[in-house]
Amino acid sequence: MNQFRFDLFFERIGYYQILIVGFAVAGLIGYSILSKEQKKNESVRLSLAIVIVVAFYEILATVYSSQKIVNQWVYNLFNAHIVAILFILLIRSFLKRKRDKKMVSIMIMLFLLISFILHLTGITQLNDEGEYLSFFNSVLILCCCGLYFFELITLDEFLEINPLKEFSFWASTAILFYFSSSFMIYISMKYLYTNHLDIFFMLMSIPIHFTLLCNLLLTFCIFSLVIKNRFRKEFLHV
Repeated sequence: MNQFRFDLFFERIGYYQILIVGFAVAGLIGYSILSKEQKKNESVRLSLAIVIVVAFYEILATVYSSQKIVNQWVYNLFNAHIVAILFILLIRSFLKRKRDKKMVSIMIMLFLLISFILHLTGITQLNDEGEYLSFFNSVLILCCCGLYFFELITLDEFLEINPLKEFSFWASTAILFYFSSSFMIYISMKYLYTNHLDIFFMLMSIPIHFTLLCNLLLTFCIFSLVIKNRFRKEFLHV
């Protein structure tokens, strides 16, 4: 077994990995000082889970790539499956109608079933680019965002509040932009990589910055409750 090269690992660490880990640490600190009742909040728990899992798999992927080991399975397992499902569950926690919640649960089961079939038949491998699954989970998450925004404009419960002060609104908006940009990249990835490599690398930076934005927002969700407890001021309703 080759010796682990720490120098190569630290060479790969940039602002992205530092910020991602920083959000996870901040989220853990913020969550640890919440009240027992606030810790039971489903949106808070899912927000914390997302920032922790993202930090974990990004560092794991960096470890593998720095040692010249294939790391595509890390993204296919954690990003395309675990984090995608956590995002879907987060949007589900924002929904009010039981029918819509049930529809989202069906989407999750459908996604897992299709993933299982694709891997079982060999159409998708754990170490390939994973564009089919990434495309499919992007479509499902965009549909879930659509359900939330449909409720936002049709339910009386939502009409009586200011959406700009709702965490659910900002989280769903950030998720919508992140996965819609990812959706466009996935459907044009092979063409751009083959014909316009400069545009390909430029577009690949978009999901990175949206990941930072989403994780910042999810961390702020936790700290908005801390601020509410300490200073009796509510920036976002969670």
